Formats: sequence, structure tokens, C-alpha cells
Amino acid sequence: MRAQAIPDVVVSHWSTLIEDFQGSSLAFYGAFEVALRRRDIPNTEKSRVDYRESGLLSARREYLRVRREKLVFDVCAAPFGTGFFVSYWLAEDRPQLNPLLKAMALFGLLFAALWLVWSMGLFSGLITIMIVLPLGLWGVQEAAAAGTLDDDVVIMLPLIGRLYLWLFKPATYYRLDTMLMFQQAVHNSVLEVIDVWTTEKGIRALRDTERKPVMRGFYGSSAA
Repeated sequence: MRAQAIPDVVVSHWSTLIEDFQGSSLAFYGAFEVALRRRDIPNTEKSRVDYRESGLLSARREYLRVRREKLVFDVCAAPFGTGFFVSYWLAEDRPQLNPLLKAMALFGLLFAALWLVWSMGLFSGLITIMIVLPLGLWGVQEAAAAGTLDDDVVIMLPLIGRLYLWLFKPATYYRLDTMLMFQQAVHNSVLEVIDVWTTEKGIRALRDTERKPVMRGFYGSSAA
């Protein structure tokens, strides 16, 4: 498994160190998956991903990833000294386009627009762009909804990507509520495993202040 690049947009983060406790990462991940499965969160996928501990040749650390559309939870559990460390990062996995390819795509879009204006005239060319472009983006949205096309390619395009998100994936109360429910369900699954482990070993339970995630760019997120 190759090492992953850290997602650019971190939505929230949470971590805790269970003092004087030794456990297994695999055991934690297994218990977490059971707790997660019981909640039956729709449209989620689970996988294992590796992140490097520091530089290019450093060791890798395995995380358990839970994905729902563009949102990803990367959960880490591992021994640390005499304790056991648990953390997660909730991030938006936004597609990235190489700067050179982005410049080429922008040039291609401008060239196409100028060619339409030149060949059809200013008024007819602009009207054609205003009709064809939204219809094309609507077709992309329908294909993405049907699962026959990944709209990441369109989202990466300069100008066009922003227009696509504005037209078909705007921030709404429903989308934000869905993201919050996804975060809370995964967060509760992590806490459930910790609570069971600390109770079985007679270790102090987490305080209320230790249970709250640190929110970052949640309401600026465009994921669903």
C-alpha cells in the first residue's frame, strides 16, 4: 500500500491518550468497524491507508479510513509509551490538478469561447455558451449521480469547477446536517470503543471536555 498525501482541507480533528493502557491497533480497528457497522451509515466505504511519519524515506503508519463521498475520516490507534493513542482527522478530499495542466485547461476553455464568438458572432456565441455550458454540466451531474462518471475531473477545472459546484452542489442546510450526522456517527463509534476498553480495564473514563472534536473549516466545505 503506497503512502497517501495528506488531504488539503481539514474539517475537524480529535485525539486522546489513554494513560497506563496497552492495546492493539488491529483490535481497536476491528471493534471500531463493528460499532460503525451497527450504525448503518449510508454511502460509506472503509479501507486502510498509509501515511508517512515524516519525510520520504520514513516509516509508514496505518490508518483506518471511512469515506462518504468527498469526506474522509482517517482514524489512527497505536501504543504510545505506556499509553494508547487514538486520533482521527476529518477532511475533505478535494481533487487537485497539476498547475501546468490547470493552465492548459484554462487556455483551452478561453480558446473555445473565443472561437465560438468569432465563428458565430458576439451575441450568438455568448448565447450558445450560456446554453451549452449549463446543459453540459447538468449532464455531468446526472452521470455522476448515476455512478457512470466521476465528476472530480470537472471540479478540478478552473472556472468551470466553481460554476459546477455553485449550480449543482451548493451549501444547503440538508448537506451541512448530513455532514454533521456523518461526523457525529463516526465520532460516537470511536468513543464507544474507548468507553468499553476503559470500563473493562477500570481506567478513568474520558471527561466531557476530552470528547469534543476541534472544528476547523466545516461550514466552508463543499462535500456532501
